[in-house]
Order: sequence, then C-alpha cells, then structure tokens
Amino acid sequence: MSLRVSDLVRRPPVTVAINTTVRDAVRVMYESSIGSVVVVDDVGRPIGIFTERDLLRLVAQGFPLDSPIGSVMTRDVVVVKGSDSILKAAMVMSERRIRHLPVVDDEGRLVGVISVRDVVDALKGVIAARSAEGELSLFTA
Repeated sequence: MSLRVSDLVRRPPVTVAINTTVRDAVRVMYESSIGSVVVVDDVGRPIGIFTERDLLRLVAQGFPLDSPIGSVMTRDVVVVKGSDSILKAAMVMSERRIRHLPVVDDEGRLVGVISVRDVVDALKGVIAARSAEGELSLFTA
C-alpha cells in the first residue's frame, strides 16, 4: 500500500488574496472550519500561509486585525507535491514543526492542503492494514 499526498486531499483549498485583511481571513477560516488559509498569487501559486498559530501570536501582540494578511503571513511556504509519499509529508511536517502543508501540482499551483491529522489518520490506516496482514514486527518487537 503506497499512499501519495494526493490521496489525502479531500476538498479544494481555501485561499485568500494578499490584500485580504487578517479579520476577513480569520472569518473565512472560521466559516470553513479550517486551521489555515493559503495566500496565492494571480495564477494560484502559494505565496504565503496564515494559520491559527499566527492568529494567536497576533492577538497576543495586540496587532491590528484590519492589517493586510500579506504583512503577517508566513512567506516561506513549505509545500509538497501530490505525487510525494505521505511519509515524506510526515517527515516535512515533523522536521519543520508545521501542522498544515499546501499541496501543489507540477507547475506549483495549489491543489489542496493537508493537515497533520490527515497524515496521522492515513498512517493509522496503513498500520491497521499491516497489522491485519501480520506485518508489524517492526512496531511490536
């Protein structure tokens, strides 16, 4: 069983423009029941990400929520391709200590976002399948 990142993308990505206010971005996150929004350029390539952690930091610092998202987003967006393995996504998320990972196509356009929960659920399924097949000696020895 070889799962790819594209297998974890369950819905279209939720995006905002660079001039969207923080308040409006947070409203989009709340209404969509998601923990992040991706800021994209005119052709749909990620140029930033804004997460719940970013919001906590801004509120704690008293930052004005009517500021443009472009002034507070994380600019160095870490992405994976849909063709990458879920193991690679898990490693990237662990090493970079991130919970949301944009997924791009071969041209770098955003196709989805996966969360740490998506990766854990997928790995849990793989472990359950391997356990049923008696192939878990690595985890049980």
